Amino acid sequence: MPVGAQRRYRVGVVSDTHVGDTLPDLPVGVLDALGGVDLIVHAGDVTTTAVLERLREIAPVVAVQGNHDRKAGLDLPATAVVTIGGARIGVTHGLRGRTPETAAILAGIACGRPVMAGLARTLVARFADVDCVVFGHFHVPYLSHVGTTTVFSPGAVYVAEADPFMQYRGMRGRAFRRFRAGLPEAGHLPHVGILEIADGVIAPRFVPLVGALRAVAVP
Repeated sequence: MPVGAQRRYRVGVVSDTHVGDTLPDLPVGVLDALGGVDLIVHAGDVTTTAVLERLREIAPVVAVQGNHDRKAGLDLPATAVVTIGGARIGVTHGLRGRTPETAAILAGIACGRPVMAGLARTLVARFADVDCVVFGHFHVPYLSHVGTTTVFSPGAVYVAEADPFMQYRGMRGRAFRRFRAGLPEAGHLPHVGILEIADGVIAPRFVPLVGALRAVAVP
């Protein structure tokens, strides 16, 4: 590295892999997209320790608890803070309290897209003095700022609209389709994210996954 040059760090951001409860295995596209990162953060809904083990073959992993993880027997912290390249990154799944969560779901069904008004401020308030908050849960790529704090979700590895074996049954299925119908095209595609960090400055980007969600077809 030239004298005076800043070391650049790359943090891979993953969320909502849903391996074991929905997908049979971690898509190969995830591993390809994260090649060469210095650290991986997983923002919840891991659903099996096999995912964390696979990701640790690429880089150290910090993961937090998603709303599907306890059902799967995982016991992860609700939040985490990591420091890398002079930047402090808070990690959370993105769940709000039961009442605001229910209200947001109903509002989302009514307007045909996830409602995230006020979410960024709610998530930033969970952490003291962080430069970035990373979250998941909504299966939607998201980027905003609250003051000087970046709020970032890569979207999700598992996106139902990208799964040819997803079946929308009954009223709940129709409500789900309505809930996501108004998303932009990127919202219907699987993603991970990359945070590029130099001297405490964070540059986030979305990385769409290449290849199929499922390596083996489901009959």
